[in-house]
Amino acid sequence: MNGQTLTFAASGWTWHDIFILWDYETGSLWFPGLGFPGGTDFLQCIAGPLQDQRVNALPYFRGRWKSWVAANPTSKMAWIK
Repeated sequence: MNGQTLTFAASGWTWHDIFILWDYETGSLWFPGLGFPGGTDFLQCIAGPLQDQRVNALPYFRGRWKSWVAANPTSKMAWIK
């Protein structure tokens, strides 16, 4: 965003059973675009220094880990510290 890389992780919070994400760089909270014009192709910042900003979604896979690893057998699970 504006030349800054944001690293997202689950915040531990949910709203309507949807995970709210948190970015390590600013501590802002992000929600998928559900209920916002344009659908789910972006994240909307709902709290923090970047409030009211949006980031467009990158290509992603939504599914079970076993489906991913079956199609991508060299994949490894990584934990961000």
